[in-house]
Amino acid sequence: MLAASAVAVTMAVVPAAAPATAAAGPHIVVLGTLTGSCCSQAFAINDHGVVVGQSQVGTQENPPERAVRWKDGVITDLGTLGGPRAWATAINNNGWIVGFSELAGENGNIGHAFLWRPGLGMIDLGSLGETSMATGINDSGVVVGRYVVNGQLHGFRWAGGVMTKIITPTGEGFDPAGVNKHGKIGGSLNGEYSGQPAWWKNGQTVASGLVGHASAINDSGDVSGTYWEPTQGAFVWRADGTVLHLGMPAGAKFAEATGINESRHTVGHRTTEFGNVRAVYWSEFGTPRLLPGLVPGGQSMAFGMNRLGQTVGQANLTATGGEYTAVLWTN
Repeated sequence: MLAASAVAVTMAVVPAAAPATAAAGPHIVVLGTLTGSCCSQAFAINDHGVVVGQSQVGTQENPPERAVRWKDGVITDLGTLGGPRAWATAINNNGWIVGFSELAGENGNIGHAFLWRPGLGMIDLGSLGETSMATGINDSGVVVGRYVVNGQLHGFRWAGGVMTKIITPTGEGFDPAGVNKHGKIGGSLNGEYSGQPAWWKNGQTVASGLVGHASAINDSGDVSGTYWEPTQGAFVWRADGTVLHLGMPAGAKFAEATGINESRHTVGHRTTEFGNVRAVYWSEFGTPRLLPGLVPGGQSMAFGMNRLGQTVGQANLTATGGEYTAVLWTN
């Protein structure tokens, strides 16, 4: 297995000013980027407030992307498996991080899923096919993700050093989005954008009946995601089998849900008919609320949240788009 070293960079955490009308609401905090880079994204946060994602590094055109961790005001470059690009997609409460890294000597997106542990660095989890990517990890260290064989998407489960294929009773492909503490895996049958949200555990698969894809699962077994028919919107598929269609924010043409916590609070983003994208928080009842941006009119996206409701994502630095940075929303 390949190992990669990590480099820590100390940086200031700069809070953005919140609008006066949102004094009691969430506040946005800039997480920043690696030295000399333009842009960054935060994809996940654990219950201790440790954030993971990716940051570009360097000032050249199409700069490399690195998997990073933000902890206590310090951004750490987690390294790669030898290639120029990597990003971290999930973190558990032990600080174990998973994601994707390109391999040395490979072109394009050819790479493998990785596991990074404090003090041990990054290891290559391998693949059951060509490329692979980890999308979730629970506190027991069970990792889930996807791999590709001849252009076909499949799901994997990695535990105790062994990667196994997720096999469904009907033989359909399964694309995992995450795994909870009970080992239940939330994901999508037939791939991310062409099937239906479902969960898998110990060979059993239960489908939601929705057309769309799943984005996250909490420890109670509630699954969040996006449905595609008859229109595109966000949902929570509760553990009891009922489906909550999340409210559409004012002015939205469609919405996507990307994360859910134990309180069934959900985050994601909405898009208007003019293409403006803003991060959204939904209450457990499905009531939407736009999260503040860094500048008036600036776009933003939310990707994950923890039990405390802390939410991570990205926000543009100007109203006209272009550069963006990883951000944290806190109450």
